[in-house]
Amino acid sequence: MTLPPHFHFLQRGWINSNTVIITGGAGPVVVDTGHPSSAAETVGLIGQIVDLAAIRLIVNTHCHWDHIGGNGALRGVSGVPTAVSAATAHILTTHDRRLMWLDYFAADCEPVTVDITWQDGDVVELGAYRFEVITTPGHAPDSIALYQPETRLLISADALHERDCGILNTAVHGDHILDEAITTVEKLQQYDIALVLPGHGGMITDPPASLHALARRLAEFKTYPEKMALHLLRRVTMTAVLLAQPISRQQFIEEALARPWPHDYAPRANCPDPERLLHQLLDDFIQRGLLREQDRNLSSLVPR
Repeated sequence: MTLPPHFHFLQRGWINSNTVIITGGAGPVVVDTGHPSSAAETVGLIGQIVDLAAIRLIVNTHCHWDHIGGNGALRGVSGVPTAVSAATAHILTTHDRRLMWLDYFAADCEPVTVDITWQDGDVVELGAYRFEVITTPGHAPDSIALYQPETRLLISADALHERDCGILNTAVHGDHILDEAITTVEKLQQYDIALVLPGHGGMITDPPASLHALARRLAEFKTYPEKMALHLLRRVTMTAVLLAQPISRQQFIEEALARPWPHDYAPRANCPDPERLLHQLLDDFIQRGLLREQDRNLSSLVPR
C-alpha cells in the first residue's frame, strides 16, 4: 500500500524515531524529530522534502528523547511552535527527567518548548488533513496517536509497531502500564485503519493483524512477566551498544551496571545476576548476526 497524497514517511534506524511529514493546507507539519545525537541529520532529511522555513508546526507524540531530540535544531531553522498532549506538556515544561527516562537510561535532551496542547478526542488540522487525537498510554503514559479517517491512516508512535509496541518500563511507571497498553490496543481495534505509520520500523500494511499479534504478546506478558522484562532488556541493551560503539565488552558491562535498568530487570527476567545476563544478551546478539565483537570491541550491525 502506498502513502496517501501529502504524507511523507522517514523511516529511521534503531535509536531514532521515524518522522512523518504532512504537507498541504497551511504548510508542512513534522511529527517527531528523532534522537538528539542525530538532530542535524534529521533536519537535513526533512529539508530534502520540504522547505524548512515553510514548516508550520512540530508535533511530538510523547516525551521520550528519541522522539523530541531534533526539536531544538528544527525550531532553530524554522521558528515553529510545538504541539503535544496535555500530559506531555506537563512533563516537558517541568523537564521531569524521571518520566522522560533520562536519568534511568543515562540519557540527556535539551528542554523542549511547548506552545499548543491537545486532549483525547480533539480534532486538529495538520497539513492537508484533519486528524483525531487519541491518547494511547502504555509505552508512555502521555502518548498520543493521530487518526485520519478519510485515508484510514494512523500515526501510532510507539503504541503500535509491526506486531509489537515500545518497551513497557514498569520499573518507572508501575505494573499497571501493561493493562494500559492492553486497553490501548483494544481502543485502536475499534478504528477502521488501513495503514499505520509507527514510531519505529516500517509501515504497517495489515493493521488488524498487527494489533491482534500485539494483543497476544501483551496477554503473554500478563501471564509471563519475565518475557516482558526480556523484551525491554534486549532493546535497551542494543540501544546502549549503538550509542557507545565501538566499546569493549568489559567497559560496556561496567557502564551498563552503573545504571539502574540491569538491576531492576534482570530479577524480573528470572536472572539474579545482571552481569551474567548482559553477557548472555551480547552473546545472543552476536550469534544472531546483530552484533560483532572484533579487536575486543563491540559494534552493532543494526542500522543506527
